[in-house]
Amino acid sequence: MEPVPRKRKDACLAGRSLQDAASRKRACRDSSPNRCGADESGVMRTAPPASGGSSAGSAGRGVKRKVGCIDAATRMGRRKRLESEYDLGEEIGQGKFGSVRLCRAKNRKGEEFACKALPKNGGETAHREVEIMQHLSGHPGIVTLRAVFEDSDRFYLVMELCRGGRLLDEVAREGRLSERRAAHVIRELMDVVKYCHEMGVVHRDIKPENVLLSKDGRLKLADFGLAVRITDGLSRELKPGAISYLESSFCLGSIQS
Repeated sequence: MEPVPRKRKDACLAGRSLQDAASRKRACRDSSPNRCGADESGVMRTAPPASGGSSAGSAGRGVKRKVGCIDAATRMGRRKRLESEYDLGEEIGQGKFGSVRLCRAKNRKGEEFACKALPKNGGETAHREVEIMQHLSGHPGIVTLRAVFEDSDRFYLVMELCRGGRLLDEVAREGRLSERRAAHVIRELMDVVKYCHEMGVVHRDIKPENVLLSKDGRLKLADFGLAVRITDGLSRELKPGAISYLESSFCLGSIQS
């Protein structure tokens, strides 16, 4: 009996490989939290690992995430209304582009989150902030975006609640930070900034008001309303955020980046 030609076996394997690839592609479009690189907590990891390594297998600067692997709840243009899934509470913060209120999920757990309301007349601010938070999701030092809603006037960004408050509040409460605590804060913050830059994102408004603290005191960078995406080879003038935190040389216009 003559052996079956190897070519036919390879062709069968190739056919199965194509079918497997198609299956994986369909699975990636699924919004299930256990797919598309989600970890055990259900956070969609659309970015490289937080270590910041530049191995051959990891994505590089300015990488574009796969649209099919974005958590469905954070996509814009959904028809669901905020009131159908969350109860809004008292205001807990006020920013340059919108207010932040406490919100509670309408489920058995009753988890609490922070809900940021952005007016639609703010141009591309809301779209850019959502897109960048999706792009950076997965890093423990960045506030996690959980869901996005909208009505005729506003966008609503539901994010994790940082119960430790703002870094500014800690400084005001303590008078000044100890040398050990200050070194710890700077190290954590630089780790987050390094990650953002490796992902091609410049925050442009880092200040104590925008650095939040988790319940156990870990830093969480928030408020990406002024952040921009910068790709390799693209230089542009970066207009920074709060003038009260700028060097005098920036205010005088002698430095451009």
